[in-house]
Amino acid sequence: MHATHMPGPWPLVGRAEEYASALEVLTATDSRAPHGVLLVGESGVGKSALAAKLEQAVTVAAHVVTVTSPSRAQPVMLAALAPLLADVPAHDGASPISVFRAAAERLRRDSAGRPVVLRVEDGHLLDGASAGVLRMLATSREARLLVTSRPNPGLPDDLLALWKDGYLRWIDVEPLDRATTSELLRTALGGVAGRDTERRMWEACRGNPLYLRELVRTAISRDELRQDHGVWTWSGPVVPGRLIGLVTSELSRRSAGEREVLEIVSLAESLPLPLLFELADTAAVDALVQAGMLVVDVDANPPTAQLSHPVYGEAIRSLVPPGRRRVLRERVVRHLPEPHDASLPDLLRWVSWALEAGSVPDAELLVAAAAHANQLQQPADARRFADLALLADPDLVVVAGALAQRARAHRVLGSAERAQADLDQLHTLPPHAVSTTLVVHAAVTGADVLFHGRADPDAAVRLLEEVLPEVEDASESAAVLRGHRLTLLMTAGHSGGVLDEAVAFLADASLPLLARIQLVPPVQLALARSGRISESLRLGERYLAAARESLSEATAFLTSLRAACVVIRLFAGDVDGAERMHADESDLGIGPLPQHRTIPGLVDGQIAMARGRWSEAIGHLRAAIASLRDRDPRGMLPATLALAAEASVWVGDTEEACRLREESLREPVHQDATIHGRRRRTLLWVGLARREADAVVHALDAADAAAGADLAPAELDSLYIALLGIADGLPTAGDLTLDDVAERMAVVAKRCDGMWRADAMVGYARAVAAGDTEMMAATEVTLAGHGVWTNPPRQQAVALTRREQEIAPLAAAGISSRDIGRRLSISTRTVESHLARIYAKLGITSRAELPAALSGR
Repeated sequence: MHATHMPGPWPLVGRAEEYASALEVLTATDSRAPHGVLLVGESGVGKSALAAKLEQAVTVAAHVVTVTSPSRAQPVMLAALAPLLADVPAHDGASPISVFRAAAERLRRDSAGRPVVLRVEDGHLLDGASAGVLRMLATSREARLLVTSRPNPGLPDDLLALWKDGYLRWIDVEPLDRATTSELLRTALGGVAGRDTERRMWEACRGNPLYLRELVRTAISRDELRQDHGVWTWSGPVVPGRLIGLVTSELSRRSAGEREVLEIVSLAESLPLPLLFELADTAAVDALVQAGMLVVDVDANPPTAQLSHPVYGEAIRSLVPPGRRRVLRERVVRHLPEPHDASLPDLLRWVSWALEAGSVPDAELLVAAAAHANQLQQPADARRFADLALLADPDLVVVAGALAQRARAHRVLGSAERAQADLDQLHTLPPHAVSTTLVVHAAVTGADVLFHGRADPDAAVRLLEEVLPEVEDASESAAVLRGHRLTLLMTAGHSGGVLDEAVAFLADASLPLLARIQLVPPVQLALARSGRISESLRLGERYLAAARESLSEATAFLTSLRAACVVIRLFAGDVDGAERMHADESDLGIGPLPQHRTIPGLVDGQIAMARGRWSEAIGHLRAAIASLRDRDPRGMLPATLALAAEASVWVGDTEEACRLREESLREPVHQDATIHGRRRRTLLWVGLARREADAVVHALDAADAAAGADLAPAELDSLYIALLGIADGLPTAGDLTLDDVAERMAVVAKRCDGMWRADAMVGYARAVAAGDTEMMAATEVTLAGHGVWTNPPRQQAVALTRREQEIAPLAAAGISSRDIGRRLSISTRTVESHLARIYAKLGITSRAELPAALSGR
C-alpha cells in the first residue's frame, strides 16, 4: 500500500561546524574576539535556516532584532533599518551619526541591559547608508551582527571593511555534500529513500537544501514521490515547481541580453565558450559569470559554459515558450559545423538540437547518433533516430546500419517481435551492404532476442555459433561473438568446462576489453555459485579497475560490475563490506555512464534483507518489481519476485509470500545464475514458513541437485533449510537425523572458499543437533551479522505492527536492543517499548520465548 505526505518544516542538517563557529562568536566574552558573523553562500544553501537556529540559541541571553534588506530593484535609503528608526524624524538632513545614535539608543532601551544581536538578512542588498550605520554599531560594540549574504553581486564596502578589520567572522555556507544531502532527505521524509531516488535527488539539487525541498514537494504533489513500507521512491522527471517563481524573480533583474544568454545555455545544457560569444553579447556573458549564474569549465578544450545549477536550468527551460525554443535552437545549429568529426556526445547533442530546430540531419549522422544512444541505454532516442534515417531513403549501407540500431533499441524496449522483424529485413540486404561489424551486431541482438525475449538460451547460443565461422578472419569481431556466447552460457547457469573457458577468456589481455568486460558479472556469479567466492571477488576488482582506467565505452559497465561485487559480498556473508561498497558512489562521476543504471531498489532490498530490515526490504523490492514490470530487458523479474516473497516470510505474511512465490513460478526463467538461484532458495523458505509437509523433502532434493552440479553454496543453503525444518518437526524421508544434516553441512562448507558465513552455519547446525540452546543463541547472533536468519515467523494469529514485525525477528536472533536501535535508527528505549508490546501480544514474557512464539511452536 502506498502512502504519501507533505513534509513539514525542514530540519537543519550538516551545518554543525558552521553553527559552532558562529555561536562561538555570538556568545564570546573576550573583547578581542570578532563582534559578529557573516554567513555567505548562494541562494538556497540554508543561510537563513542556520541564522534562525543561531537566533534561537542566543535569544535566551541576548536581545535579538531582525532586519531584512529590501530588493535593489526598489532601493530605499535606510529601509533595512526601519525597525530601529521609528523615533527618528523623517527628513533628508539626518546625518549617519544621528541615525547611528538613534538606533543605538533604541537598542539599549529595548535590550534592558542584555547583549544585542542584530540579525541582518540579505546583506548583499543593503543600501550604502544602512551598511554604514551597521558598521558603526559593530565597531562601537553596540550590537553583534549576524548577517546572511550572497557572494555576488557583491557585499557593501562597509560590511567588507568590518570583515577585513576583524569585526566579522566570514563563514562560507557551501552546498551540502552527497552523503549529507541524503541524510537531509531521509530526515525530512521520515523514512528511507531508495538509493536511486537519493542519487537522482542529488543530481538534481547538487546539495542545495532549498532546491531539494521544492523538488520533494513538487514530486509529492504530482504523486511521483511515494512511500511504500517506509521506503520512498521517486519516479517521473525533474519538475522545478515553485522554483520557477524564484527564477522568474531573478531573471527580471537581468538585462534582455543576459536573459537570452541564460535561455540559450539552458537549452543547450553546455556550450563551447567561443560559440557562445558568437551567439550572444560578450558583456552579458561576462556579467553572468561574475554573478555566479554561469560557470566556465576552463579545463575543457575549448572551454565550455553552463548554468551554475541543474535545477536552475530546468526552471529556465520550462519558462521558454516552444516557438522561442525553436528559434534559439535554429540559431545554435546555424553556428555549429556539421559534426562529422565530433565526439559521440557532441554528435548526439547536435542531432537532437537540429531535429528540434526543424532540420533533419544526414542519414549517416542519424545512424551514428542512434548507435551512441544505444550505448548510453537510451533506446527510445535510438529508435527515433533510426526511424528518421530510414525515412530519408538512404543507400543500402545506411539502411543496414539503421535497421541494426533500431533492432537493438526494440530489443531493449521489450519488443522482441519488432526487433526480429528489423533483423529479418537486414538479412535480406545484399552482402556488400552489411559490414562484418554489422553482422556481429545483428548476431548479438538476435541472440539477445532469443535469450531475453523468448527465453530460449539454447537457440541464442546456436545462433552465435553459426555466425562465428563467418567472422573468424576478423579477430576483434570474432572475440565479441565468443565473449557474448560465453556471457549467455554463464547467465543461463552453465558451469564446469564452460566456466573454465570463460575464465581463460577473461585472462587473455590480448582480447578487446569490450569483448571481455560484459562477461565479468555472470562469470563472477558462476564462480560464487560453485564455491570459488574469493576468486570471484578478485576478478571483479580487477575489471572494476580496468573500467575506471579506460574512460571509454567500458566505463558504462562500472555499475553492473559494482552491483555484482556487492551481491557476491552479501552472498558470502560480508554484509559490512557489501554495504560500504554500495554506498560508495564515487564511480558516478567517471566517464560516459549510461542514464539507466541499476534497477531501483534491487540491491537496496538485498542489503536490507541481510540487515534484517524486512519491511524496508519489501519497500525497495516493490519499487524494483514495478520497474521490471514496465521493462525487463534482462529477465530479472522472477528473481526479484522471489526476493520479495522471502522478505514477506520474515514479516510473518506467509499469504503474501505464497502469492509472490506463485507469481515468480509463472514467469519464464532463463537466468539460473541470477542472484545465485535465489528463486529456488525462496521456494524452500516459503514452504518452511508455511509448514508444508514436503518442505524438508524439497530442501533435500535441492541439496542433492546442487551437489550433482557441484554448487557447494547452494547445497549448504538447502541443507540449512532442511535442518530448520527437521528441527521444527516437519517430516523427512527415511531416518535422516539432525546430526546427519549437520555433518553433511560441515563437509560441504569446506568447498566454499571465501564464504564467511559457512563456518557459522555449521556451528549452528551442530548446536541444533546437540540441543545446545546456549550455543544456538550465541551462533544465531554471529549468523545475523552475516545476514543469515533462523526460524522464520509464520502468519500470526495476532497482528504485529510493521515496526514490531521488524524488531521481533532481530530480537529472536539475539540482537541486543541497542544494536536493533542502530539498525532501525530508533532509540534503545523505543526498541524495549516495542518488545514489551510484542511479548504481550504473543503471550510470552522474555526474548528466550520469541523464536518459538514467532514460528508457532
